[in-house]
This record gives sequence, C-alpha cells and structure tokens, in this order.
Amino acid sequence: MRGTITLAAVVVGASGPAFAQANDGAWAVKAEATVVVSGVGSDSPLDPAADEPLGSALLEISRSDTFDNGLSLGWLGSFRYERDNPNRPAFVGALGGCPAMNPACPTLTSGALSPISPATGLAAGGAPLDEDGFLALEAAAVSLAGPWGEGVFGYDVGAASRLDARAPTVLNRVSAVSPGLDPTGLGVTRARNDVTASSPKATYLSPRWLGLRLGFSYTPDADTRSADFDPAFKAPGLASAQLENVWEGAVSFARQFAEQDLRVRAAVTYSSADSGAGQPEFGGYEAWGAGLELEHDGWTGGVRWLASNNAWLARNGDYEAWEAGLVKEVDGWRFGVEAGWSKDSLSGLEGKSWLAAVRHDISHNVTLGVGWTAADADVPIPVGLSLGHRNASNDGLLLELTVRN
Repeated sequence: MRGTITLAAVVVGASGPAFAQANDGAWAVKAEATVVVSGVGSDSPLDPAADEPLGSALLEISRSDTFDNGLSLGWLGSFRYERDNPNRPAFVGALGGCPAMNPACPTLTSGALSPISPATGLAAGGAPLDEDGFLALEAAAVSLAGPWGEGVFGYDVGAASRLDARAPTVLNRVSAVSPGLDPTGLGVTRARNDVTASSPKATYLSPRWLGLRLGFSYTPDADTRSADFDPAFKAPGLASAQLENVWEGAVSFARQFAEQDLRVRAAVTYSSADSGAGQPEFGGYEAWGAGLELEHDGWTGGVRWLASNNAWLARNGDYEAWEAGLVKEVDGWRFGVEAGWSKDSLSGLEGKSWLAAVRHDISHNVTLGVGWTAADADVPIPVGLSLGHRNASNDGLLLELTVRN
C-alpha cells in the first residue's frame, strides 16, 4: 500500500444559527485553523486517497444590532478557501469505473451520460477529477429576528440544516460521515438533508414553543458551491438533475431535563425540488431526514438518517444513509467513535466508514486530536455485459491540531 500524507489547514467560524454569534452593536471576527496529518494510503484509482497536502481556510464576519422595539438585525459574511481531496472536492466526484457507454452501467439513454446523485454529488463513472484549491462563498446573508421568529435572506444554509439533529463528531474537521475533508476519498455517507448548500434562499424560523420550533426555506436555484458540497457539480460525461424551486421544511424539538441531567434534541426534515435538466430520466426530488441527540453526564450520542429518491424516474434510484456517533467529554478531553453507512441505487455505490479518536484542549486556543479512520466502498465496475462491484478500502492514522482566536 502506498502511504500518503494529508495536510489540512482550516479557518472556520462557529456553526449553527449564525447571527446569535455576534456581539450586539459590534462586528465580530472569528477564525480557526486546523492542521491534519494523515497516513491514509491507496493502491489504485478506485481507492482515491489524497496523495498531496490538503487545506482549508475560512474567514467569518458577523454583527447583530438590537433596536428599541426589540427587533434584532444580523449580518453574516464568510468565505472559505478549500483544497480538499483532489479526487473528491466538496464531497462530489466520480467514484467507480462504470462508464456510461457500457449498457450495464447507470446511464441516461438520452445522451449516454452517467447520472449524478443529487443527494451526494457522486457518479458511478466519468473522468477522475484532479482539482486544486477553490474559493467558496459560505454565507452572505442578513437576518431579522423578533417575537414572531427569525427571517434569513441571502447565501446561507436552509431550514433543514439549521434545525437538524445529528450524531456528534469527535474531531474538528475530519469525520467519518458528511465530512468536510476526506483523506480516504471513499466516504460516501452523507445523511445531511441539504441539496442547496449556500445557494441564495429565504428562510423562516419560528420561535421555540414548549421545545418545538418550525422552519421553512425556499431556494430558486441550487447552483452555489460550498466547501462541503457542490449542488451544481458537473463534468464531461456526467449529467445532473439541476434542481430548482427547492423547498425545505423542518420540525425541531429541544429540551433540557435538569433533574435528570438530560438534554434531548430531535428533528424531522423534508426537502423537495423540481428538475431543470430536461432529460426524461430526471424528475422531482424528494428527501426525508430525521435525527436524535442525547446528552447526559458528559456523554453525547446521536443518530441521523436520510432517504431520497435522487430525482430519478427511470428506475429505482433511491439513496439511504445512516450516521451514528458517541462521545465523552471530561476535563478538556473528548473521546469518541463515529460511523456511517449508505447505499445509492442510482449509482450502485454502497459504503461504510468509521472513526475512533481522542481530542484534548491544550488551552482555550489550541486543541490536539489523534484518531484512526477507515472507509470501505463497493464501487460499480462492468463485468462483460453485466454490472459488478469491487471493494475499495482505505484506512490510516491521522493527527489534528487546531488553533483558534
């Protein structure tokens, strides 16, 4: 096995509802840098581990102003430079060796093109990518919040992502599921119900009543790339659903039970969209998601699930994914494991991944983590006139150093 070294530098701002992060009446700038050194290796193009340094940098600027009438106006802007796995930038890419000209492989009969899964951005065939770094607009939005709830307008994530509940992760940037940076190149599990990334949208979030909160978003066109997902991904020989008129809805429940030292968070999400591709194989998109998080005595555990029809009408093209995680925090240490599984009937991809790691806060500004990550994927390949599969597998040790302001 050929060893590789992966170096990732990340500068990120805080996640979650962005406008609550700024100091009232003042601009806030947050930065965070992470370096990840990885020994993950690969043997062939079907095992696309990164073989050169990776990096990421994000700058976030935010502000919140509260008026005499109680309304709060928020501003958020952030850009991220990303140098992900060159074979899998922003999670997307061609994974497998199943060209569209082979009748056994997934194809659009209207053009001998390999379809791209809208849920993951992955295709079963096509030319391998080799992309250098890119700059992505993560957010450029304004919010207005009051007793009636919160409205957000601009480039930002939608309601399904904002109100989602998910499994906890151990490290800062590398993860076994829905990863920001993937040294293995074989992570195919993405249970995040988000097909729009940072595309411009309008979002409404209700106040929280008895632990319940509702949210809705509308995105005219899913055409803006973020560092972690590219809804408009395209490449020679590939065809996408080109989703438009995307609606997202979410119901979130969050409650702290003080006497039991228990915090519960749960969510159900839904998204639907039209296809603007024009090919008869593509149609309306629909996805359901659900998640659960539990916290007790320093332990946090959670699961997240996603099921999608991949906007595919020609035959069964469903996608399903599960994510799970369990972490323990004590005296500045964070121990945990996370794992994921997914199956995509459209591309023929099925895979699983896991990560076991420990992270320690050396100080308020410096965190060090070490872990072992592994990913396996059954990638489609043609066997004569039939469709076969080959198991691809990558694993290795990684070290993560984070510095924040």
